Amino acid sequence: MRYLSDIAIKAIGLSNFLRDDVDNIIASCEIKPMVNQILAHVSNTPLALIEYCQTNGILVEAYSPIAHGAILDHIAIKAIADKYSVSVAQLCLRYDIQLGLVVIPKTANPDHMRINASLDFIISDTDMETLKNVEAIQNYGEHSFFPVFGGKLK
Repeated sequence: MRYLSDIAIKAIGLSNFLRDDVDNIIASCEIKPMVNQILAHVSNTPLALIEYCQTNGILVEAYSPIAHGAILDHIAIKAIADKYSVSVAQLCLRYDIQLGLVVIPKTANPDHMRINASLDFIISDTDMETLKNVEAIQNYGEHSFFPVFGGKLK
């Protein structure tokens, strides 16, 4: 930790650490991690881990908040997005924000960037509960390799 105290490092982050892992870090560290980046989206919401990190003052960053793009055609989620007159991507981003997560969606498309930034709506408590209980995606299919919103890398 001498680098952190020398100001060469501004913060410590974790990636994909589960509760036991976070416990071990907290128990043995001099400086608590600032963030834990985890896979978190509408069909994969590890609520207990999110709550645990937040309770311990650790931000949670949602890795792939749009589910690698696999969720964009989900009929039930599309219906909820239509209710708010937003895209599925916007609904997914807003969902994570309402859970208190940091979201940084990937896109190189300027139109997607503008749409992703337009999140000035609130998802109702009832719809949040519905989204929390969406069946988990078991196979991301074509979206598994290089999960980039908007298509594969060329």
